[in-house]
Amino acid sequence: MRSAEPAAPALMRMQGKEIAPQQAQTYHEDSQACEKRISQQCAAGKLAQKVQPLIRRLPEGALDIIGDVHGEIEALENLLRHLGYDADGRHAAGRHVVFVGDLCDRGPDSPQVLRRVRRMIEQGNAYAVLGNHEMNLLADDAKDGSGWYFPEQLARDVPRYQDYVQMADQDKADLADFLNTLPVVLEREDIRIVHAAWLPEAVAAVRALGNIGAREAYRAYETQAQQQMPHEAWYAAYQAQLPAYRDEGRDETRQPPHLDGICGYDLFFSRANPLRSLTCGSEHRAERPFYAAGRWRLTTRSRWWLDYDDAVPVVMGHYWRQWRTRRDERALLFPETGDCWLGKRKNVFCVDFSVGAKWKTRLPDAPPHGVFRLAALRFPEKTLMFDDGETAATRA
Repeated sequence: MRSAEPAAPALMRMQGKEIAPQQAQTYHEDSQACEKRISQQCAAGKLAQKVQPLIRRLPEGALDIIGDVHGEIEALENLLRHLGYDADGRHAAGRHVVFVGDLCDRGPDSPQVLRRVRRMIEQGNAYAVLGNHEMNLLADDAKDGSGWYFPEQLARDVPRYQDYVQMADQDKADLADFLNTLPVVLEREDIRIVHAAWLPEAVAAVRALGNIGAREAYRAYETQAQQQMPHEAWYAAYQAQLPAYRDEGRDETRQPPHLDGICGYDLFFSRANPLRSLTCGSEHRAERPFYAAGRWRLTTRSRWWLDYDDAVPVVMGHYWRQWRTRRDERALLFPETGDCWLGKRKNVFCVDFSVGAKWKTRLPDAPPHGVFRLAALRFPEKTLMFDDGETAATRA
């Protein structure tokens, strides 16, 4: 579904305690409906490729879990070299790479990053979960930094991201089909990997779907959400506010008032689609509008890990963590330094160290290069390796 907002209303936000009573049954019922729809499509021969469950098992043995790459091919190659992997992703000690998603967008060469990762996966030496940026691609939803794939986004992207390598049109369908083979969760008894959030209701809904491609499941959930939307209490306000927000929501110099209709839309769509929830995380109403990623935002990210009470560790990306620094709104999410495990049990770790903002270092008056880094969490050692070769221990 191509969203109506200037940059597509928010991302996935769902947190059990925030779900309204009329939405409490959404995940269970939508999972059944989605599974039925996919079964009908398969029977009709509409899905050409074999699909697998969207929650899959990790291999046994040691892992190197790499954070969001965002098209930064040089950082990825440097990190893989420091970790000890060859061109096919083989490691002399039998380790495996796991990518937490957001391989593409904003950086200089998303196509090459995706080719590199795909080769490693197809050789059986690496694994990956989908991030929200890959889900946007599968949903045909052009977002900030995606002009390498969506030509209509290119003119808006170039002032920020400069020139980056674009994907040839003839290669796009094949790329989308490959991404559609990837899961949204990888797990085993001692670790769980998801792009943005481990939310029990969303995990249970996706687990119940069985063998389904992410693209088809996502579209089924979005269709059902569209059908439900006119019956929501915020819908009339949303319709009234949308025209002005669509035109003015990108203007960084003009802060809008808090628009309850737009906020209601964002929160509704975050909770109505469990694939969004897992790849974008939970959010709540922001105290005041703030500008980020090309538009004014009315909802902000929640610290879901404070409610996570399972014994199994979770590793995620998505949240633009800083290494041993506290900066801007990131401090609200991560008052802890970048080497800390998070949550009530200190068993959740964010391995995204903001390499997705490295494009800023290629602009005039650039910030220091070391602020934006690509990292891997080595498991079970629980140590970090950065793309410049630095290593560091993590701590509870």
